[in-house]
Amino acid sequence: MSQVASLISSPSALFLLVDIQYCTLPTGHHQKDNETSNYSLIVVTDGKGKLKIEEEHFHMDRESCFLIGPEQSLFIQSVEPSLCFYQLTFNKLSIQATASLLTKKKEEKSDSFPFLGAVTCSPFSKCLDLVEAIYCHRHDADDMERFYNHVRFEELLRFVFQQNTSQSHLDIRRAVERSVEHVRKYYYEPMTVDQLAADANVARYKYTRIFKEMTGHIPLDFVNKLRIDRAKQLLSRTDDRIHEIAEQVGFNNEFYFNRRFKQMVGVAPGQYRDNQRSDLRIVSLFLEDYLLALGVTPIVQWSHGGWGKLDYLGLQHIPTHDVLTEDIHQLSHYNPDFIMVRQGVQGLAGIYNQCRQIARTSVIHHPVDDWRSTLRTVADMLGRTNMAEQVIMQYENKVAKAKEVLSRSVKGQTFAFLRVSANYISIDYLYTGPVLYRDLGMKPHPLVNQLRGVSERRCLSWEDLSELDADHLFYTFDKWHDEGEDAEKKQLYHPTWQSIPAVQKNRVYEVDFMTWMSHGVIANSRKIDDVMRVLAY
Repeated sequence: MSQVASLISSPSALFLLVDIQYCTLPTGHHQKDNETSNYSLIVVTDGKGKLKIEEEHFHMDRESCFLIGPEQSLFIQSVEPSLCFYQLTFNKLSIQATASLLTKKKEEKSDSFPFLGAVTCSPFSKCLDLVEAIYCHRHDADDMERFYNHVRFEELLRFVFQQNTSQSHLDIRRAVERSVEHVRKYYYEPMTVDQLAADANVARYKYTRIFKEMTGHIPLDFVNKLRIDRAKQLLSRTDDRIHEIAEQVGFNNEFYFNRRFKQMVGVAPGQYRDNQRSDLRIVSLFLEDYLLALGVTPIVQWSHGGWGKLDYLGLQHIPTHDVLTEDIHQLSHYNPDFIMVRQGVQGLAGIYNQCRQIARTSVIHHPVDDWRSTLRTVADMLGRTNMAEQVIMQYENKVAKAKEVLSRSVKGQTFAFLRVSANYISIDYLYTGPVLYRDLGMKPHPLVNQLRGVSERRCLSWEDLSELDADHLFYTFDKWHDEGEDAEKKQLYHPTWQSIPAVQKNRVYEVDFMTWMSHGVIANSRKIDDVMRVLAY
């Protein structure tokens, strides 16, 4: 059965209302109706829930309507906050062509309702008026009033019939497609979801769901995205004032435009315009990888007293800022125009407030296992979104080629990455897993997945290491400790290390610490180079 409608042939018929109930299900509660000989029409007035008709599942929310046939089981569960709905049960009376009187005919598959499942009832206000009137007069004793109530019910079904026999599922999707194109062309005009759904002649709940399937956004978020994208173009290409651009793209309130722009882009419109300058002086500690990938050179680079700097970026001519020993206020010596601060940095609030005293500052949302998102965020702030997509595409192409080779050369073999310090040896997943196991499709040793559930970087005992029988091991030396120079290298002389199968078979590969303990696209590309250098045979 189609989720939208199952069109089936039907003879001439009338319908008799059996009962109407107003139901309220608290959050988490459910209602189960076993198979009956009656039809049911459910009209949701508030809340959210889940509906199961036989084996078909539906989402229930305000303004959604459903028709259930006889001999169909029904299960309703409230999600939030409380699910409120009317449930009308009724019978069908078929008119016999060979008789002059109305007789109730036993339902058969070929003689059922014209459509079943989720149904369109738009405008919902008209549907609700009829249902509430029927409910209000359900106990009237006067014969004429009872007759009028059946007339209201027939009018309700006629209203439902008109909308659901004229539109197939394909028709509805085409209507929403046309609406999406309209929004793309006329995003700057005032519009509401109710208006868009009505123009498409599709129920609001159904319109919103299909719209999101097509665009990835609910309607008003999509409209705002189009407006903000156009505003970014105008900020980059024109000298128009902020309020003029706001009006041109469809915002009639400059304050709301500024708030929405900063919410979506990360910086205010004026700052975004300033960021388009080719001579912009940027500080972005530990995000230098992203800047260089976008063709921007920072004026100072991150450094760490124990680990060093990001040598793989080749920024030997750029001064360093040691995050362990130097105060954040010393960044003012470089006269930055703009400072980017990673969201996950320790003491974020204090660092942000100090940086704001030096230059315009933005906090970069930096999910450590999603460098693509970070790159797009930085690119958006700098007006280099096209370059970001090119960089991502180049990386994906490199991954695809490497993955094809590895699928032949190390098929079925297992891997692990070890971080070796003077005080511990740990299995790393946080910095290495997304490239090795997700992008390249290499198979992690069971111990990797086992320990990942506990911590992204878990210190191993020598007993743990004795069980590490991965086919291949990558490792790097962590030099931040107090045990003396090269003390970390002594770990490799331990008898347990020497007994590891991969070590005995000479399948262990040392790699650069800062390259592999970084997340940027340049670092990840270098990781692929390292892997291919030892495994592409």
